[in-house]
Amino acid sequence: MKYKNLILDFDGTLADTKESILQSMKFVAHSFDIDNYDEKLIENLIGLPLQTTFEEAFSIDEKLIQEATLIYRKHYNEIVIDTISLFNGVKSTLLDFHKQGINLTVASSKGKEALIKILKKQNVCDIFTFVGGEEDAKNKKPSPDIVNLIINKYNYHPSECLVVGDTIFDIEMGQRANVDTCGVTYGNNTREKLEKQKPNYIINSFKNLAEIV
Repeated sequence: MKYKNLILDFDGTLADTKESILQSMKFVAHSFDIDNYDEKLIENLIGLPLQTTFEEAFSIDEKLIQEATLIYRKHYNEIVIDTISLFNGVKSTLLDFHKQGINLTVASSKGKEALIKILKKQNVCDIFTFVGGEEDAKNKKPSPDIVNLIINKYNYHPSECLVVGDTIFDIEMGQRANVDTCGVTYGNNTREKLEKQKPNYIINSFKNLAEIV
């Protein structure tokens, strides 16, 4: 195998979470009586930390961002999280990689609690050696910090690792860590947008990852 360690984004890569994110963002907007937000802009910001999304989409200050984050996570974790499912082929492919001895990790901008809860519900949490949420790195995507953390934690060479994600933020994150990258077209960014970021690979289905690894 070419890659010993996979660093996987979550939203739009492993799981279909767009509607759950949009629903939770709308709930926050309603809580703050914000009605002039751009839903398309929120979609384009998926993959970045909540703070960045709130700043860009709602133009609220840091104090309100803290409150908005609490409201968002409470709503997401209690109400929306149960509607999320893995994309077709993700679970079987992950299980195959695990059997082959490939190290599986998650590098996400989502809160760690939500990540673990979803992965447990999908019965795949135990196959990941590391589940990284936004709390795990000071500098967020597209910073390479969480990728470097994983590489150092498990003592891999960058050439042994592959970052897989659905947005240009994921690809840039991997590139800045000098790691090969793979974009997926079924998530939140189009093939055209991904191509501009020049990942090493682009796939249309998670199953196709087996041909690369």
